[in-house]
Amino acid sequence: MASARDVAVGFLQAFWRGDIPAAVALCAPDAVWTLQASLRAERHVPVPVAIDFLMTRLVSGFAPESGYTVTFRNAIAEGDEVAVEYAAAGHTRSGGHYQNDYLVRFTVRDGRIVSVRPYFDTHTVHRLLAALD
Repeated sequence: MASARDVAVGFLQAFWRGDIPAAVALCAPDAVWTLQASLRAERHVPVPVAIDFLMTRLVSGFAPESGYTVTFRNAIAEGDEVAVEYAAAGHTRSGGHYQNDYLVRFTVRDGRIVSVRPYFDTHTVHRLLAALD
């Protein structure tokens, strides 16, 4: 069985390359994603619902010709808990530049993710969303 750290990092790698089936496969069927309250979405949702929201509202905002880059900085694990720090940057469809730092807390049990809790600058995300509307 893969380590909790490897499962969490593998999930984010699959998510950012757009391989949603691979990301979801790393999750327990009842895995929950906690969305930031300021995103004006339901807070605690099943992982597939959160991924659909994020892909539809955020990731789709990147310009397809230039895409985005994700730089993993650090991942630490203690028992079932994992914290992954990374940055995402890219050009938006509206011509702007997006750059945000993330820290995502995962709980992994029996080799599957059961909880995803991201932390990031929501003001930066709101600017991206405003440019898309």
